[in-house]
Amino acid sequence: MIDQKKTVILYGSQTGNAEELSQLLWRQFKLRGFSGPAIAMDDYDIRNLISEELVIFICSTTGDGEEPDNMKKFWKFLLRKNLPHDSLKKLKFGVLGLGDSSYLKFNFVAKKLNKRLLQLGATQLLDIGLCDYQHDLGNDAIFIPWTAELWKKLSQYGSNPVDTDSTLPSFLPRWNVLKTDFTSDQSIKRTNDLYFPDENNLDCCADKPFIMELKSNIRTTSLEHFQDVRLLEFGPLKETFDGYEPGDVVNLRPRNSKAQVDLFFDIFSDHQLNLHRDDIINVTQIHDDMPVPKYFQKPMLLSQLVEQYWDLSAIPRKYAFSVLAVESENKLEKEKCIEFCSPNGSEDLLNYCNRPRRTILEVLEDFHHSTSKLSLNHLFEMFTSIKPRAFSIASSCKAADRKQIDILVAVVKYFTKLKTERLGLCSNWLKNIPIGMRIFAWVTKGTFVFPKSNTPLIMIGPGTGLAPFRNVILEQEHLQQASNETLILFFGCRNEKGDFHCGDYLKQMESSGKLALTCAFSRDQDNKIYVQHKIEESGSFLWNLIQKKSGCIFIAGNSKNMPDAVKQSFVQIFIKEGNMTEVDASEYLKRLEVSKQLQLETW
Repeated sequence: MIDQKKTVILYGSQTGNAEELSQLLWRQFKLRGFSGPAIAMDDYDIRNLISEELVIFICSTTGDGEEPDNMKKFWKFLLRKNLPHDSLKKLKFGVLGLGDSSYLKFNFVAKKLNKRLLQLGATQLLDIGLCDYQHDLGNDAIFIPWTAELWKKLSQYGSNPVDTDSTLPSFLPRWNVLKTDFTSDQSIKRTNDLYFPDENNLDCCADKPFIMELKSNIRTTSLEHFQDVRLLEFGPLKETFDGYEPGDVVNLRPRNSKAQVDLFFDIFSDHQLNLHRDDIINVTQIHDDMPVPKYFQKPMLLSQLVEQYWDLSAIPRKYAFSVLAVESENKLEKEKCIEFCSPNGSEDLLNYCNRPRRTILEVLEDFHHSTSKLSLNHLFEMFTSIKPRAFSIASSCKAADRKQIDILVAVVKYFTKLKTERLGLCSNWLKNIPIGMRIFAWVTKGTFVFPKSNTPLIMIGPGTGLAPFRNVILEQEHLQQASNETLILFFGCRNEKGDFHCGDYLKQMESSGKLALTCAFSRDQDNKIYVQHKIEESGSFLWNLIQKKSGCIFIAGNSKNMPDAVKQSFVQIFIKEGNMTEVDASEYLKRLEVSKQLQLETW
């Protein structure tokens, strides 16, 4: 029995998605009369956990099944062997995981957290929820039915009734947002970074951010090729920059384009909502259990928020339509918003938003009557934040003497049934930033862990999947350890003359005996040839490397079809060269993956 309407929501979030869902769930609890914070696990005093009655855990999985950085201390404490098996006997809990089913360790962190809580005597309130990035509806596909089940369970356990209808339109602001007119306060500048306002005091930041300057921006595909891919070279400007290792990733937070920012202000100007670029915005606390984030604790310009914080290219969540429904005075628009929020409206919402990739700004244009009723408080709840993007580092820290970070970026542009071209936020931002521009970044561990010895590396990297392997190849060359006996690269693209990224360098390495290079140019002949076909052709050679020399397999690139096709090629090699059955070959592949002799980094 849960006697008090008190809950704690603890999240582990690497890029902000789990934090965002936690705040969304906090709103729903608040609307049902519950109190309690939504905070990062490492910010919570874990000594209080033994006395809690109800805790909801929301956590993502990062890297190769790793917990997020703001969950590590919490998790380490829970793993203590001296904790009594009934430590958490008072606790009733639910776990919601955020993951990507294209990875072997799908929602690994949520699963092991759920298991550990049970081992410590806690009672599971409802089945673990496993959100999947690959689903058409994203996290909402699991989050919405999981929360509906949560309210039902709380009604059964609690002494007080809980509203089980999670589909009714609602609006609850996290903070109070006030606008003042333009001032001459010179401490507020449009050029200031919202997250790192003091570039001279970065050492205190947990992420260890640094400033890097764009040195070059080279298109690696021909002008005739359908896709624009860029090799960008940045130079870290911090003398004490810690550097990076092969397999590491660089993280950066993009900004909205000028065209998107202009459209935002045009929309609200048309509705005479009196929102201007130079308005000073102050965010203050309303609820004791929802503090204002550090980056909002000082006044800021509205233009900073629009350019740096709100993701103007994002597909709106159901909650955005809930806010519109609450405020709308137009019967047709209100009914449509309510329909989108209902379980029966999921397919309609998919067809309206998710499949054509309709952005939040385009939704506001379509629902123009409802948009005219919005305030800044509404916008803070409707818009999602711009999330950091991670890129495999394509340069060698040792070869560049810690003075260079390269990334290989495919510029995302495509059409749906909508007339306007869809543009990837980060890739187009990177494409267009001028030489000499300085941006903030931070380095974290990626999925790949490369062996330190002279173990043969079998690297499969079609397209921009080449990036982490270019890092390794450059480093091995710098250390004078590069050899075609230990560096084996399978590269794939459409045309040798169209999109052979870094082709001249790779061919030069091959001709000098420092790299074994096999290329699959899928469109340079009548029949399509992909990397998996080239892998099977090299079956005997690869089997010898894996079986006799403990060669490690690394697969990087698009997660759609390539990874499974490549893994199936290795299964066929094991069947043929190892005289295995298909079942045994598949099990052998799984063992390689568990032991990290096979690793994947896909997106």
